[in-house]
Amino acid sequence: MKQVFGLLMGIQFFIYFGFSVVIPVIPALIAHMNLSAFHMGLLLASYSIASFIAAPFWGQFSDNNGRKKVLLIGLIGFTVSFLTFGLFIGNLPMLYVSRIIGGLFSGACFSTTTSIVADLTTAEERNRYMGLLGMMIGLGFIFGPAVGGLLAGISYQLPYFITAVILMLIFILVLIKLPETHHERSGPEDKRINWQIFRQPVGLLLLCTFIVMMTMSGMESSFQLLEINRINITPTEMGLLFMVGGFVSAILQGGYLRKVKHGAERQVMIAGQIITAVAFIMLPFTMNLAYAGLCLVLLMAGNAMVRTLLTSTITKTTTAQHMGKLTGISYSLDSLGRIIGPLAFTGLLTFDLSLPFYIGAVTSMLSLILIYIYFSKGQLA
Repeated sequence: MKQVFGLLMGIQFFIYFGFSVVIPVIPALIAHMNLSAFHMGLLLASYSIASFIAAPFWGQFSDNNGRKKVLLIGLIGFTVSFLTFGLFIGNLPMLYVSRIIGGLFSGACFSTTTSIVADLTTAEERNRYMGLLGMMIGLGFIFGPAVGGLLAGISYQLPYFITAVILMLIFILVLIKLPETHHERSGPEDKRINWQIFRQPVGLLLLCTFIVMMTMSGMESSFQLLEINRINITPTEMGLLFMVGGFVSAILQGGYLRKVKHGAERQVMIAGQIITAVAFIMLPFTMNLAYAGLCLVLLMAGNAMVRTLLTSTITKTTTAQHMGKLTGISYSLDSLGRIIGPLAFTGLLTFDLSLPFYIGAVTSMLSLILIYIYFSKGQLA
């Protein structure tokens, strides 16, 4: 179990490392190619759009054909996306192809790793292991931009080639070391994604997944613009604040959240959403860097408390036969939040700099209400 889970942690880390390694590279590349900033936004969004479309399919496919096979396919596709970007670094159409390939196959990696953890753990153990996976996701978001920026100073291609090599090594390890954890097969009636799941109680948690990610990604896209106006924050200061917030979130997930007992998720998730809402209300009153850092740490900590336990709770609502489908839909909604959040929040900035953050407080309370309704219906985590 330790060996298998260590491998799964590595996979989760590099999925999100790969997602975020492009953040400092793409803007610099777009400027170097003298292209419109529109392409920067679309290159970033195309990944999430592809993930949104493909993730439910991969989850369902793993229910019918086994987790290991889908994970191997996902790793191959993810590797090809990085190689394509590196090899065709000056070819804009191929850069779009690369981003779409990455998005299509990232869902295969995420949904299967989450489903494998659910296959191997009991409900009582689930929070512990999901907390550790959440920690690796957080660390991937911390080190991805840092490594991407550092290596891009040498060559724009280098971050992609190095990530591709690491992913191929992980592919070999999965092929050799990872056992198949799912031997049941869904019946013929389960071959298509059944979106009627949103009429079931778990639909509240899935909707909450979308709202939480939309709110957080919206904050990430608008936070810097607010702080430039309030305290003239520099890109270096921004990077340091997000790094501190990321480490706090990772420590929280790898420490406190993995110790949350089965059945105690409700209180922690509600507390997380209250912390997030309060931090959103505080943000427009920023007066210095320390205050901005405090707000950001509270936002990222509150988000970590909710997202990790949301994923864990969702996996407890179904059987192994349908686990892949559910985790695939969850990842799809996560991707949809990453698409809509930045568009909505940056659009709100055009009306008033404070407006996105007050809306963030409202959406945080909305997701809190969904969590409360879910558990008040007698649903157990």
